[in-house]
Amino acid sequence: MLASGQSNPGYIAVGDVWVVWTSTNQCTVMKSRTVGGGATVVASGQNEPLGVTVTASTIYWTNIGDGTVMTAPTNGGTPTLFASGQGGPAGIVHDATNVYWANSSNGTVMKAPLGGGAPVVLASGGGSPDGIMVDATSVYWSNHQSAGSIMKVGIGGGAPVVLATGQSSPVTLAVDATDVYWVQNAAPGGVVKVGLGGGAPTLITSGIDPLGVAVDAGTLFFTDWGANTVNAVPIGGGTTTVLASGQSGANGIALDATAIYWTTAVGGTVMMLAR
Repeated sequence: MLASGQSNPGYIAVGDVWVVWTSTNQCTVMKSRTVGGGATVVASGQNEPLGVTVTASTIYWTNIGDGTVMTAPTNGGTPTLFASGQGGPAGIVHDATNVYWANSSNGTVMKAPLGGGAPVVLASGGGSPDGIMVDATSVYWSNHQSAGSIMKVGIGGGAPVVLATGQSSPVTLAVDATDVYWVQNAAPGGVVKVGLGGGAPTLITSGIDPLGVAVDAGTLFFTDWGANTVNAVPIGGGTTTVLASGQSGANGIALDATAIYWTTAVGGTVMMLAR
């Protein structure tokens, strides 16, 4: 356990040294060292902080309540405004150059340079963008509404591409070299994938109530809110392995080279498991 006594911790991200997470109920952004644990406040008094991502030097997060994207130094310092006037910003990610986020209420996908600058609209056109991921060429997002679609657009912009439709409340995403993976937390519930170029979606595992998903080296890791578990399953499907049970309200999940990290929204903890 890295931290306890948190209030509804949700989204989580991990960098070289720090694990960071948001707590909507406490209106805080928190951090802990990957080695040693112990929660430290990054920012308090935020307006419904939701998505979070972290570089070696900077933490970025979305405030869905007031339409802002905020930053703070990883090693401590005053939070600063990164972008304002956003429409319900939710998921947020970064690459070596930019920060990307999904605006869930106005249907846009945005980017801005890591060091700050005017946000650029990468995609628009409605829907309810939520989870977001990026690779070397494209930005991927889930439309929680709008017929439950999975979308992508080039990191430089262009015409959005529909990868999958008719999904059941897709939320968080993961991406590897060949596929996009997502969780659908409405019935029937499951983890699904589709090729980076689209095609027929494949159900990897079903009959669950997943919230968070991450992928690495041929394995999917996901949280199951209903069963209070953290799990692993091969990306090609097969037997699901329970890695941790008794995780009350298992929620967000993140990976680094040595460990799995997750939050328990009901239990109020931030957990780590070596892998």
